[in-house]
Amino acid sequence: MRTARAIVCLFCISLLACGTSETAPQTASISGTITYAGAAAGHGRPLAIAVYRAFPPKGPPVAWRLIEQYQLPYRYTFDNLPPGSYVVGALVDVDPADTRNIGQLNAARDPHGYSASGRLLPVDATHIAEGADIVLEDAK
Repeated sequence: MRTARAIVCLFCISLLACGTSETAPQTASISGTITYAGAAAGHGRPLAIAVYRAFPPKGPPVAWRLIEQYQLPYRYTFDNLPPGSYVVGALVDVDPADTRNIGQLNAARDPHGYSASGRLLPVDATHIAEGADIVLEDAK
């Protein structure tokens, strides 16, 4: 009796598995332009860009890049993000020799800024966040 019940259960499970459609996970994109009018950017000072789920940022970013060679204004795009709400932060690392914190914000030293002044931008497969521009400001 148990064997028959187990066979029926396995048959039902296999039917359920056949009935589900395999769809590719939906992804989102966020893009914008980074501008900066100060003198801190340039040769030997990397540009760090990171995507966060919260503002102010907490924990590790969802995605990030460290760009060694760049010219401002700089156009960025992050593709294949899980649908959600994000803020993008950017900074010019003015002391890359400080390897303890390379690419991480030192607000007292690094020019930095956030997309949409720190407001979270919702993105999904149908709502792409274009124009998530960032204006870097010198540390105060």
